Order: sequence, then structure tokens, then C-alpha cells
Amino acid sequence: MSAEARDDVRAALRACRLWRTASEDAIDRLASRAKVETVPRGAALAAEGDPADTFGVVVTGRARVYHLQADGRSITYETVETGDPLAAVAALAGGRYPANIDAATPVTVAWLPREALFDLMATDADVSRVIISDLAGRVVNLTAVVQTLALDVPGRLARYLFQRSLAAGEATTEGLRVPLGMPKAELAASLGTVPETLSRALGRLRDDGVLEVRGNEVLVFDVGALARMGSGYGE
Repeated sequence: MSAEARDDVRAALRACRLWRTASEDAIDRLASRAKVETVPRGAALAAEGDPADTFGVVVTGRARVYHLQADGRSITYETVETGDPLAAVAALAGGRYPANIDAATPVTVAWLPREALFDLMATDADVSRVIISDLAGRVVNLTAVVQTLALDVPGRLARYLFQRSLAAGEATTEGLRVPLGMPKAELAASLGTVPETLSRALGRLRDDGVLEVRGNEVLVFDVGALARMGSGYGE
């Protein structure tokens, strides 16, 4: 089945924030140029150093963008899900992909040539403004990633849990229930560490009375402590 005839592909393209103001005709043109790829969990979608001549939109599943360090540890820059753009910044810049991309789950991606985005920008000024705003936001997010990596692992974890508390915390009579949002192995990678070190960091927060670990969620007793540790500030 061709990409433009697939309802799931078109829905993902319609949901993509890069061109949220685009017309239905523009979405149809994008769909007609898409090449759809489905891979199992763990499969590589792009490698650091590959030519960045295409970008993707996640149709189903979740992909991970990461850097592999010389010691074998990985630092996850972001995870992307249905409707999210994938490697768009690298494709617009040209050159080569600055990071690796693999499938965090079984994933389907609609790949588009970089010219498709340039053509859309040339014909729709509103879309151009949205893309510029999105790219500026991504620069800000990258700055936050760099700031996070400057902290020690407990500080990185506290920063992440504080952000999760704001985004997904649920008040209970015991404390603030906060889902981790991903398996612990993925969380460790996203914080630039390994599961054993993550477990020690969680244990330190538990021993300090900040939280209690309950499977794939935590019960937070002191959100302020997470904020202080996550900012690198200590009393």
C-alpha cells in the first residue's frame, strides 16, 4: 500500500508539530513523498555520521536518539513517539546525523526527503514560522540537556523527577505519585548512566526521605528537595 493511502501515516503527518498549520493538500503532498519503514525493537534507524538527507515522522511506536560514548555507555538526547519529527534538525542542516537513532519499541517511521520540508516552507509562510519556532525551542531543550549532564547522577535524577512531578504527578494522601515514564534501563540511559548507578541514586533519595520507590513509579514526599538537587543548588 502506498504511503499516501495509509490512514496511520497520514494521521501521523497531520499530528506533526512542525507543520501543524499546513493545509490538507500539503499533508497529502507530504504523504505522497513518504517512504514507510517498520523495524523491531532495538533495530537501528540511523547511525551517527550517516548522511542526513532524510528526516522522519514516527507513525507508531517510540524511537530513541542517543550518543554512544567510548566506554560503551549511551546518553539519550530524546525519545520520540507518534507524530513526533525525527532527525528534522539534522536534515535541514545537511551534512551528517550527529547522533544514533534506534527503535525503543517496534516502530514505524515515515521518512521524507529534506527537500519536502524546504518545498513546504517555500509555499507556506505560516509553516515556515512554526518550523523556526520549533527549532528555536529545540535549541533551548538542548541547553537544558547540557545543564543536566553537568550534574552528578543523583542531581540528574532529581531534575528529571522534579520535571515529571510537574507534568504527571498525582496528589495522594501519602504523597505525590509520579510515574517514571519509561523502564528503568531506558531512564538510566537517558541520564547518561547505567541501571546500577541509577538504583544507587534512587536509594540515596529514599534514604534522605525524599521519596519511596514503588516499581515503575515513585512516591515523592519532598518536591522542593528534588528542585534544589536538580538545579545544582544545595542549602
